[in-house]
Amino acid sequence: MAKKGIILLNLGTPEAPTTKGLRKFYKYFFSDPFVFDFNPIGRWLLRNLIIIPFRAPKTAKAYATIWMDEGSPLKVYGDRLQASLQQAYTNAGEDVVVLNGMAYSDPFVWDAMAKFETLGCEDIVVLPLFPQYSTATTASVFHEVREAAKKWRTSPNLHFINDLYAEPSFIAAWAALISRHIDDSQAEHIIFSYHGLPEATIKKADTSNTCELGVCCEMITEKNELCYRAQCVATTKSIVEAMGWDDDRHSIAFQSRFGKQAWIQPYLDEHLQDLLEKGVKRVAVVTPSFVSDCLETIHEIGLEYREVFLAGGGETFTLVPNLNDDPAWFDSVFEISRNKLLTL
Repeated sequence: MAKKGIILLNLGTPEAPTTKGLRKFYKYFFSDPFVFDFNPIGRWLLRNLIIIPFRAPKTAKAYATIWMDEGSPLKVYGDRLQASLQQAYTNAGEDVVVLNGMAYSDPFVWDAMAKFETLGCEDIVVLPLFPQYSTATTASVFHEVREAAKKWRTSPNLHFINDLYAEPSFIAAWAALISRHIDDSQAEHIIFSYHGLPEATIKKADTSNTCELGVCCEMITEKNELCYRAQCVATTKSIVEAMGWDDDRHSIAFQSRFGKQAWIQPYLDEHLQDLLEKGVKRVAVVTPSFVSDCLETIHEIGLEYREVFLAGGGETFTLVPNLNDDPAWFDSVFEISRNKLLTL
């Protein structure tokens, strides 16, 4: 019987918290038309005249503050997840190969796919570590997998998972994690913060012409099932239900915007200010659009936004750590991937 494979997908991370490391990473990242969907010449100018010479040195300093002994948190936790999942299948006596694949850094998607071919894997479960679907992330790495598969002598059977956010075990893992880190007496309000996207990206992905940039996000339907913002709302609702919280105790916001174009709202920095003006002094922030802590969670929220909130009169600011290497998260990935394999 031919082996089966599982590829765990992510965008990637710098190989070192240095200007050189960031410039190498940005060379790939800012070349991706799925992420920066505009004129190629404009993309080249942005990457080579602004991002690489000016943004890379600044961001390298931020990366240095979150770097772990073994490397970037995203890669460290990704490697631990891969090793845990591989061991789980070995313990179960199942001939399944588990590999990581990155779009912009080692191990690259193309290399992982080449290894699957060498090992004779005919069926491959493609699991992106982005809980909510987006053309800028999920579609981009799916494209990389499909393009790599075209190079095979005999094309593999690819089985894509694009609704991680809706998996019960994913929600349960988050609920268990939150329960250990949020003290009801310390956090009067919980913010679910998701990575932002330009409004234009959301609209472009709306093939049914139903998007109203927030108004239509309260329920997942056939028309908006791949809408990033709607999936963020659904993720929040599922976690809140699992936690048993009242509706008025939480809110949603979006972070990490840059440039002058409009991004999906509300913006996290402005939302924190609004909460302060309403008298909210103790908040906790949960980040379910990530599975591993990274620059956007540890540095942007844990340092920058914390400082802004406390300087504005806030009393406590709790950042709930991400799923990282939590055993419940590892178990959930095994359950999700194995359920998929059982249907093949």
